Amino acid sequence: MAGSEAYDVVVVGGGFAGVTAAREAARDGRSTLLLEARDRLGGRTWTAPWRGHDIEYGGGWVHWHQPFTFSEITRAGLAVELSGDPDVTAWYVDGERRTGTIAERDAIANAGWMRFVEGVEESLPNPHDPLHAIDRLAAMDELTIAERVEQLGLDREGHEVLWAELESLAHGPLDDAGAVSVLRWHALSGYSLALTQYTGGRVTLAAGTRGLLDAIASQAPFETRLSTPVAAVRRASEGVEIETRAGEPVRAGRAVVAVPLNALAAIEFDPPLSEGKREGIALGQASRGIKIFIHAEGDPSAQNAIRPGHPFGYLDTEFQHADGSQIMIGFGYDASVCDATDLAGVQASLDEIMPGYRAVAATAHDWLSDEFSNGTWAIHRPGWYTRHYAEMRRPEGPVLLAGSDLAAGWSGFIDGAIETGIRAGMWLRNPSP
Repeated sequence: MAGSEAYDVVVVGGGFAGVTAAREAARDGRSTLLLEARDRLGGRTWTAPWRGHDIEYGGGWVHWHQPFTFSEITRAGLAVELSGDPDVTAWYVDGERRTGTIAERDAIANAGWMRFVEGVEESLPNPHDPLHAIDRLAAMDELTIAERVEQLGLDREGHEVLWAELESLAHGPLDDAGAVSVLRWHALSGYSLALTQYTGGRVTLAAGTRGLLDAIASQAPFETRLSTPVAAVRRASEGVEIETRAGEPVRAGRAVVAVPLNALAAIEFDPPLSEGKREGIALGQASRGIKIFIHAEGDPSAQNAIRPGHPFGYLDTEFQHADGSQIMIGFGYDASVCDATDLAGVQASLDEIMPGYRAVAATAHDWLSDEFSNGTWAIHRPGWYTRHYAEMRRPEGPVLLAGSDLAAGWSGFIDGAIETGIRAGMWLRNPSP
């Protein structure tokens, strides 16, 4: 690859982690190239217009408990918006629809939730350092969410409500997702179910996630190449050599590889990453769900319903229109059982969770079949923290892995992505073995 263009730093992946890492490198005066496989920046965040609104096909919520995100929001002078409570709240028990206030349903959920997370103050006393009390966290790290729920001995209503809440959090099958994912979200949210719900679903950016991403990207000059997937990252005598799928060579002093955990296997590393990293990549993370938007006609009041095992078992009013129709947002545990392009199928599923509405249109991005994500937000499988977390974050020579999936704090959120981008900048300034 002699003669190829050389940079101080190459960043692979243009989500929030990669863009933040590129900003940090460029701000320090390093020549920096960011390579992004998609035709846009943002990774698993994606603001796009639909039915007269800018919607977030990927991650979209923020909160002031997320320190890296709110620092960047403040720096950029961006505004946030808060959503309100629904007018009608529903939940299902053995197929029977029940309704009440959101406070009544939350009380049912909270009783099981607090039993689920019992002892979290001792096992995660510092949620931004999940290994701080790993000896006390280890037993929970061996459990799936489903196994932990079955330990609780809940009555039928408590079980069904908690199961539906956890499916929306895990965005994947509960018999695959690790129980510690629940504990960490709870601990980071101030050890409260109410705040856990708030951090994950009430605060959005008025300018959308793209507004924040653009603000970060504009703060230092770095080169960006879109539609440029990377095939290989090879160590060389003086740094690294990156090969794109098109066969283009790029040389750099160091590389930050900021792609989702489930997409790392598509990149060849030469020499291979450590055995521990390869094991962590093979394990992957468990989210495989769908985020679906439905334009529906019916009762104009704001709705919220949950139903366990449903293709989009959390459904909530996102926007209300003057004509009485509304945009609903739904979360399901498995994208393979929900096809947003099949409007008749969407209608059948809508009838099962929110009867009385007619689906006019629906849209979703299939993150599960998207080769550059192969899943949604990070929900780690059992054993991640005791066996893989520390090794995945350890640099290997001139190469560092980054991304929200590897965050110390808000793994699976924009905040976790920005955190690892900041950490990459620190590593570039003071590289460790």
